[in-house]
Amino acid sequence: MVNRITRVLAVSALLCAPKLFCPPTAPFKGAIEITSVSQFNDLYNSDKPIIAMYTATWCGPCKATKPHFKKLAETTPEVNFCIIDIDKTALSSITSGIRGVPTFKLSHKGTVVSRTSGQQSATQLKKLVTDFKAKLPKN
Repeated sequence: MVNRITRVLAVSALLCAPKLFCPPTAPFKGAIEITSVSQFNDLYNSDKPIIAMYTATWCGPCKATKPHFKKLAETTPEVNFCIIDIDKTALSSITSGIRGVPTFKLSHKGTVVSRTSGQQSATQLKKLVTDFKAKLPKN
């Protein structure tokens, strides 16, 4: 009986306080797949600039652009990159105003700085990010 109680308490402690027993994880690196409005709002209103790629699984230009977007996300840690599938999320508050895919919205502190649509090459995406970072206020 005592062993069973001890095991229940140990499992409860692990479930209730995972930060005490789990090693810290490394900061996220790469593009973030958006699955909820709250997740999007947290990123959108943060101090870190955000580049959102609105996409769809059936979209050929999206399929061609997404690998370049993901690779750029891995090499640009000062900007949050997120991918929003307009069919999977179907979150009207996030996808409102999107008339075609792929569409890229570049935002900082809750304000859209620029927007562009259409298939992008790796070079075009790099230029988009460079121009975006140049428009941001310096710390």
